[in-house]
Formats: sequence, C-alpha cells, structure tokens
Amino acid sequence: MKFQFEVQVDGYRFDAVGHEAGIVVSVEFRRHMGTVNADWWISGLNKSEALVVLARVSLGHGEMTESEARDALPGTFEKLIKPMLKAFKESGGLTAVTNAPAVKTKQALCKLHLNEHEIEGTIGGELGIRVSTARQYQLIKSFGLKAARPMIAEREGLPISTISRRLYLAREDGILQKMSDVDDIKN
Repeated sequence: MKFQFEVQVDGYRFDAVGHEAGIVVSVEFRRHMGTVNADWWISGLNKSEALVVLARVSLGHGEMTESEARDALPGTFEKLIKPMLKAFKESGGLTAVTNAPAVKTKQALCKLHLNEHEIEGTIGGELGIRVSTARQYQLIKSFGLKAARPMIAEREGLPISTISRRLYLAREDGILQKMSDVDDIKN
C-alpha cells in the first residue's frame, strides 16, 4: 500500500492515508513517554458488502521518530494489518466506535475515508446511485455520525430529500436494512 502524508480535510491534518484493493486506512501518530504510537482507522467492504469501519487499531512503534514510523508504514501494513483484513471483514466491522474522537474529528475522518473510497471505486456512480448512496450511509453511520443524509447531500450536491429517496429505494431493494428492522431507529 502506498501512503500520502499530511493530508488535510476540513482543517484537520491526518499524518497518513492509503488505499488499495477496496481498503482505506488513515494513520495518526502521537508521541507519548518516548514511544511513537499510531492510531489506524481501517475501512472497507465487510462480508455482507456493507461499507464500514472494519477496525481501529492502535500500535506502538517503539523509540523511533515520527519520520521513521512514517517510513515504516508500508511494512507495518504488510506485516501486521493486511494479514488481519480477512478477519476484520468476516467480523462485520464496527457498529460503534469506542473511545471515539470529537464529532468534528470524526466528520473529517469520515470525509477522508469517503474521498479515498471514491478513488478506490468502492463508492461512486459506476456502482449505481442506490448502492453508492447506501454505502456512503453505512460508512458514515459506522463512524458513529448521526447526520448521514446531510453529509451525503453535501458530497453529492443534491437536496437531502433526494438522498432520503435513494435510501428508501435502497432499503426497498434490500441493499440497506429497513428502518423497521434497525435496532435503534433514532440513529
């Protein structure tokens, strides 16, 4: 996986982002007590073809500098993250993000992953508008954000009512779970 560094989204700087084979990862570094720690967010399609946060993984990189940890990212992905991807997909992904960052940070993180999934082809017009809209909705919700329809409408440059209709039709087509079957209908 190739990484881009210091990616800006909505005024937030993410240390690294990469995408490959339908998987998007973002990484943020923090130095604490002499150790560089990396917070990985990994998103992609799960075994049910839902686009979700597959995992959030925190790793220590030892006593290296942030620059050295950044240089080690491709190897870290190949040795540690990539072998776990099948298990992440099979587990279905995260339905609730524990120890979640602030809402503004989650929004920026989600927009970053949506942008990369569009490049990757996991969302976008070539899939059909219902599938693309449904997958955007799934990813936004898996980041623990409540205002999915307005975020999609802003991304697509469409009214919220159009997005609501697409989501309704996606539910009718079985692409998304019907609202009456959702555990917490208020989310």
